Formats: sequence, structure tokens, C-alpha cells
Amino acid sequence: MSEEGQHKVKEGRERTPGVDSARRALKVLLLFTGKSAELSVEEIARSVGISTPSAYRFLSLLREMDLVEEADRGGYVLAPRLLLLARSAEQAFPVSKVVRPLVERLSRSTGEAALVIRRVGDFAACVEMSQPEHTVRLSFEPGHVMSLHRGAGPKVLLAAMGEAWARRYFDRLRPPPPATERDTVLSEIPAITAQGWSRSAGEVDEGVWAVAAPITVAGRVLATVSVAGPQFRIDEERGADIMRQVMEGAAELSDSLSTWDL
Repeated sequence: MSEEGQHKVKEGRERTPGVDSARRALKVLLLFTGKSAELSVEEIARSVGISTPSAYRFLSLLREMDLVEEADRGGYVLAPRLLLLARSAEQAFPVSKVVRPLVERLSRSTGEAALVIRRVGDFAACVEMSQPEHTVRLSFEPGHVMSLHRGAGPKVLLAAMGEAWARRYFDRLRPPPPATERDTVLSEIPAITAQGWSRSAGEVDEGVWAVAAPITVAGRVLATVSVAGPQFRIDEERGADIMRQVMEGAAELSDSLSTWDL
């Protein structure tokens, strides 16, 4: 295999041929989130774009593997066996005892949601979050994945990969974003890299302001620390204070994690 081909395989961007059925079964499994903990067969069929009989067939396979189970009301939910996968994922990022206290402290001191986000392939995934009861609900929640080109935290992760990687990322997106959005994000990358933070407003959730800074270990951006809250109550002065706390928190985590074998 050529070097270019190996690079593409490592990035995991090309669609693997001959596994369409497996891909649809995994799409069914990935539909279950905190906001959609129980799904009907009809909802699954509609979301994945398959027939109802096909949805039943994929659910039967997932039930056979003890990954989903039928709920009392006739829908389907994730099975307890998925907890083992969750524990395995947590072990892959074994720093919760360091990250969690800082996230909770940031949430208390800012009065807004604080979270840690990692890059997983072409996506951003929330791995830790603390959110006050009074704040707005966010699209991000632990385990949820989103794109890399919208939102303060994801864009810090995208910038960390460099402009060339970011251009390939946009080339891979289906459907592709508008050219104006692509060009705007690419133009932001040098500034994000130079200043060490990113700020956004309404890019992921309408009316939500966010700021993020990188957690850097051995010269590599491991994740980002971010604080997000309603844009209407974060004026310039308060935004500057939140940014300061986020950057200090990211630096603190970077120092703490530098002693870990990551």
C-alpha cells in the first residue's frame, strides 16, 4: 500500500466496502443517546432510512448480541452490556479524577456549563461535563459527538490538526458545508493556533456563547476545556473573565496531565 493510501486508512475516512449491512446496524445503535434513550421501530427506520422490516432485523441482531433490549412500552433501549463498553472508553481516557474536579470548579465559578471535549476521528466528543441546573441545555453531553467546524471547543481541536488536515476534513464531509462556511473556518485556524483559544456564538446551539482553550501534553493537543452559556447574559466583561478562567484551567490541566503516560 502506498504512503498516501496508508495515511487515508489511518485517518479512517474512506468508506469500507462490502459492509453496508453492518454499517446500518451500527447506525441503529448510535441513534440511542441521552435525549433519545428509547426509540420505536418506526423512529429507527425513519432515522436510518431503511424499511420497518429491516429495522426489526437489525434490532434482532443487536438483541442477540445483548446490545439493545425491548422496553416495557414496546420501544427499544440500550442493554446493560453497553456499560462495559463505556468503562472501556473511560479507560482509554484515564484522567477523569484530574479532569472532573476542574470541570466542576469551572462550572461553579462561572455559573455556566463547563466541559472537556476530545477529537475522535472527524468528530468532537464530550468526555466530561458539569452543568448548573439553571443554565440552558446544550447539544453537547457526555458521549455525544458533533462536527469539528462548529463551536469553540471543536474548532480548537480542528485548528490543532493544522490547515492541511482541516482542508482534507472539509473535503471528506458529506454533505459538504457551504463554501463560505468552509472558508471562514479555515481563515480562523491561524488565529486560533496563535492566540490559544477560540470563541463562538450560536454555532452549535442558538443563542449560546462559548469559549475554549486546548489541553496540551508533550506538544500535542489532547482535548479542550470549554465553558458555554446563554449569550444574553455574557457581556464583554463577563466573557473576558470566563475566558481567563478557561485558559487558566486548560493550563492547569496541561501541567497536571504532563506527568501521565498518555
